[in-house]
Amino acid sequence: MNLLVDPVFHIHTSTGRGRYSLPELMALLGEDRVESLPGLQRHQEDAFHIFLCYLAGAVLSRIGVADPKQDSDFWRDGIRQLTRQEGCADDSAWTLVVDDPTKPAFMQPPAPSREIFQRDYKVDSTSPDSFDVLQTAKNHDIKKSRSVGSDLEAWLFTIVSKQTMTGLLGKGNGGGMNRGIVRMNSGYGSRPCVSWLPSHRSSNERWRRDVRHLLRIREQLLSPPYQYSTEGTVLVWIAPWDGGTSLSLPTLDPFFIEVARRVRLRQGQDRLEMFTSGSAVTRIAAEELKGNLGDPWIPINQKTNGALTVPATGLTPQLLRDLIFGDGDFAPAAMQEPPHIAGSGWISASVLVRGQGTTDGFHEVAIRIPERARSVLFGCGVHRDRLSKLSKLGLDVASTINYKALRPALFSLMEGGPESIILDKTEVAKWVDNATKPFGLNWKPHYFDWLWSTMEIPDDDDALRPWFERLRKFAHDTLNRAMERVPMRSGRSYRAKTKAQGLFIGSLYKNFPQYMEVTHDQP
Repeated sequence: MNLLVDPVFHIHTSTGRGRYSLPELMALLGEDRVESLPGLQRHQEDAFHIFLCYLAGAVLSRIGVADPKQDSDFWRDGIRQLTRQEGCADDSAWTLVVDDPTKPAFMQPPAPSREIFQRDYKVDSTSPDSFDVLQTAKNHDIKKSRSVGSDLEAWLFTIVSKQTMTGLLGKGNGGGMNRGIVRMNSGYGSRPCVSWLPSHRSSNERWRRDVRHLLRIREQLLSPPYQYSTEGTVLVWIAPWDGGTSLSLPTLDPFFIEVARRVRLRQGQDRLEMFTSGSAVTRIAAEELKGNLGDPWIPINQKTNGALTVPATGLTPQLLRDLIFGDGDFAPAAMQEPPHIAGSGWISASVLVRGQGTTDGFHEVAIRIPERARSVLFGCGVHRDRLSKLSKLGLDVASTINYKALRPALFSLMEGGPESIILDKTEVAKWVDNATKPFGLNWKPHYFDWLWSTMEIPDDDDALRPWFERLRKFAHDTLNRAMERVPMRSGRSYRAKTKAQGLFIGSLYKNFPQYMEVTHDQP
């Protein structure tokens, strides 16, 4: 299957459903005609979007054209020209299965020789999803080996996802390790994707916007502290890789498309089989930069000067708030900058959080930014400073209610209403942790909508009061729900519930007297 000429992609367009080649897909994106790619899984979308953006940016920059709206012949000729410049005279680098292991295949570097391939490469997977970046160790959330092993489109999306998003994962076949990409902070890091969305519907508009933005920042990426070359390598998988040598940044184009693993897709007896081999080093020699390579979709942690690594807790309101305002520890991703036209939009953030040999979930958030909030956020002055202050105060109120009122009340409830609660009982603490989850699940989706509403309220206390009221209700509902299911002897039930309610209300009076006086709550 040759991506440049064969219709490998199933695409829903504005005029119907069909199958198209890679250049035809890029032309459809430029014409705003792509509705969806049904075969693309959500956790693969960002990897494929970034792949398409870098490829388009590299082709356009080499030809000297700035408009991503081009026909399929333009893209096909441009990709072939780029491929020839990088040392591959035919379309093998864009063919999914190539029998000769010493020639490149799509995102599959060639082995130095047939002998090395036969010695080092072993069958790793026989279905696309079992080869994918998701580590579904318990086989619960997403079942393994669902995809048919001969599904070429599924293999294509999986290879792009694996080669551009994966991290370090154990020992590989033939010696060495299963290395990860360098566009993340470490082998156990993650590659987030944070960007501005002009529309929450159209991937076409996002693609055109991101490609144009890539071209605008290209000169910055060719300047210090970055070390890229104007005529550097883009298609990293064309050159042979023995697993013991790396490519240096000065030999690369800033739009280089990374491959992390030595892999080869081969035709088996009745299905496709993925052969893999470990490597002694990463393909790109830049681990010391901690993922700070100028990737415009990745925010930078200014404390470590490395790429953002999202923790197991995921994209929390606190983290999102820091990323959006860009103050504190994080420098925003370049793709967060909106275009210079009026209107609302969305800040999109997504990441597959990784651990040591595990995944801690795929997290995604899209936050609507109204037009007025956009002008404040991406401007400067007293209005932005006030909004930033209120965003912190709003999180402080939620934290105080959780840790000073709700959790102590739940401890008291679980312990039967003692004179003083004990916080270091392991089993009680686990129950409380589980019982408080509905509070966070309820308030977090409302946080940014409340924050934008404060721009209409000049007084800070008046702006915070409706937020406190909403949080108080969510917390009280959480406490009441816990009372219905708390494991307790009936003789202590009344005392425990009464003490818990009193502790909850009393803490609110103590910490928020200015708001409780208005609501007239009684213990």
